[in-house]
Amino acid sequence: MKFSAEDFKRLYAEMPDEELRSLVREELSEVARPCYDAEMARRRLPAAPPRGAIQPAVAPQEPAEIAPEPEDPLEEASEKEVESEEEEDLAPAALFKSREEAKAAKSRLQSAAIPAFVEDDTLAAGGFRLLVAVSYVDQAREALGEAQ
Repeated sequence: MKFSAEDFKRLYAEMPDEELRSLVREELSEVARPCYDAEMARRRLPAAPPRGAIQPAVAPQEPAEIAPEPEDPLEEASEKEVESEEEEDLAPAALFKSREEAKAAKSRLQSAAIPAFVEDDTLAAGGFRLLVAVSYVDQAREALGEAQ
């Protein structure tokens, strides 16, 4: 089944702001990209930060965030969503030994509309932490528990 530009316009118009911002523009089809751009402009939503931009750490005493990797297209979208939580404190939803496990869990949370990002805490022997806004911790842990 092929989607027309009208299908994408309708789809994007129905999405909440947070869900629309979670889309990664570079992954959209040639037909969908102009519809996405038009909806973002109509709502006056800011464009996503440049790919590969490193965001400042939440607090100086905490380990720095992982810079987005090219093979992880959802990283910049989720950072934008977490920033939009009006400076709400972050908390770990889960801890993983490998980056791949953490990224898979992050994808599960994003599919459940829960903004999340991975923090590398391996220097402190902590592994990879999956961080979410404090208000999403219980919901995130429930979503991760159901997936296992």
